[in-house]
Amino acid sequence: MSKLILYANALPLVTKTLSATYLVLSLIAMLLRFGTTGGTDSGLDPSSIASQDPARFLILRPGFIISYPWTILTTTFVETNFVFMVLGLASLVAIGSFLERQWGARSFALFVVVTTTVPAVTAALVSIVLYAVRGSAHSGILYATRIGGLAGLVSAFTVGLKQLMPEYSVKLFGGALSFRMNELPGVYTLVAPIMFTLLGDLGSVLLVNIGFLEAFVYLRFYRREGSLLGDRSEAFAFTTFFPEFVQPLIARLSNALYGAAVSCKLITSDEGYRQQNVDLEVGLDNELNTLAAPEDVDADRRKAIAAKALEMRLGSNGPPPTSSDAATVDAK
Repeated sequence: MSKLILYANALPLVTKTLSATYLVLSLIAMLLRFGTTGGTDSGLDPSSIASQDPARFLILRPGFIISYPWTILTTTFVETNFVFMVLGLASLVAIGSFLERQWGARSFALFVVVTTTVPAVTAALVSIVLYAVRGSAHSGILYATRIGGLAGLVSAFTVGLKQLMPEYSVKLFGGALSFRMNELPGVYTLVAPIMFTLLGDLGSVLLVNIGFLEAFVYLRFYRREGSLLGDRSEAFAFTTFFPEFVQPLIARLSNALYGAAVSCKLITSDEGYRQQNVDLEVGLDNELNTLAAPEDVDADRRKAIAAKALEMRLGSNGPPPTSSDAATVDAK
């Protein structure tokens, strides 16, 4: 127990706060629901059943988004399934602390706010559109769909890991299962929706996919790190998230969306991004900007960040990495 307390105290501030919030809100929701049936045997319509849920003040349902707007903020940190809560807490502690130590508390906190609130609202709007298309006979889409839990945030975390160290290799079960961080978002966004679909959890299916897309857009175009805004490197292009045989099709679709976003002035064009970076970096490292393109600067930056993470792990309570592990940290 003392080791657990020491480990918790050693967590970065934002990760520690988020983990405590997730644990407390989830336990409150479980206690509120303990011993209740949710009205499933009463013959009531979905709206009436949902209104009897004692945890409705914490969990976002599309039909109640106007009545309980604060659930947009709380719903990510509420899990009513104990097994999923434990898995989610482990992911939040392990990956969240890793990202926070590299990005800093403020940047990590902003990333979490963006990749939790925006997917929650978007998933609710998608559910409302589905209800409008399918008709009033499918009111369960509005009231039976629970949009919550860490599924979307974990999806966003996988995108952050790919950006930071895409070539880092993870080996599980004595090397029987291994994969690179570059492959992690694709694996998660394939396996998790299938699992949630089998469980009948439409909300989590939406969160996984929207969380992935929102994290990519934010990290690619909006996240500021020093003088750099976003990460336009080829190693972090949208097509790299997909198998090679579908990349040409994905490139056409993503290029069309990119052109529309530039035309609407939602993002800066690649030309404007390069010029902005050159203007900001000149005088700080003129030789680097002369010899290397901004994309190469981004790749070198990610290498340095990943190396810094390993150094921090080496100097903290984690075991030191082996030489082979260190060698795999290379952002190409």
